[in-house]
Amino acid sequence: MTKFMRPTLEIEGLVAESGLSPLIACSLDTGDRGLMFAFVECWYKETSSFHLSVREVTITLDDMASLLHLPMIEVFHNFEQLHVDDTIDMLVELLEVSAIEARAKMIQYHGSYVRLSWLRYVYQMKIKSGTYAWGAATLVHMYDNLNVASKSTVRQLAGYMTLLQCWIYDHFLSIGFALAVKDYDERRPRACRWASGKALLVLMYQRHLDRLAPDVVCWIPYGDHHSFRKFEVIFLFFDHLRWSPLTVIHRSERVVR
Repeated sequence: MTKFMRPTLEIEGLVAESGLSPLIACSLDTGDRGLMFAFVECWYKETSSFHLSVREVTITLDDMASLLHLPMIEVFHNFEQLHVDDTIDMLVELLEVSAIEARAKMIQYHGSYVRLSWLRYVYQMKIKSGTYAWGAATLVHMYDNLNVASKSTVRQLAGYMTLLQCWIYDHFLSIGFALAVKDYDERRPRACRWASGKALLVLMYQRHLDRLAPDVVCWIPYGDHHSFRKFEVIFLFFDHLRWSPLTVIHRSERVVR
């Protein structure tokens, strides 16, 4: 299992001002690397979907609204890419690491520093809740990172791992060893329903995926939850989604029954 780092108090305050603080409460403490990379290996950039034995599946706008309760129908904010030196300065200030350590991480995760641009804007702008379509932006960011991670030469996956892991739990509970939170209330983000359980090697998860049958997949996991988080027609949108310089194809019509 991969231990996720909790944000510092300073960063938590900035996140609260952005309206995204509920994500801190519903974020998993540990990530199941084997589970997530078993799915990464099934990701196809051309269709923005996981190609499994049962059919194509993907993370949709409805998943974003139900799992994270992020605003979906607002404006997009334009972001500028960060130079590596600016990113190092930001990491030193916000994460309180040394410049040497920050630079080493930038080299290790070559090319990923431009994806940290949103940190600077949350830090500088004190964005208010509901102003931006954070849900759609998060989905673009997740797709983009899956596109990168699916390359044979890449061994890392960036992004909000709670999103991917809880999406797997909700749709493929028989594969992931998740634990349902006993005091979960449907009025909270759906991701709050889950806690990480036992983890297996990626090979074991691959075998589970190879033997996957349609009747063990939860195709419509948010039935009760839609009483509190309404399904919107815009969630059926398919075409391209853009967030600043990133553009990804969103083919919901290929996966939604």
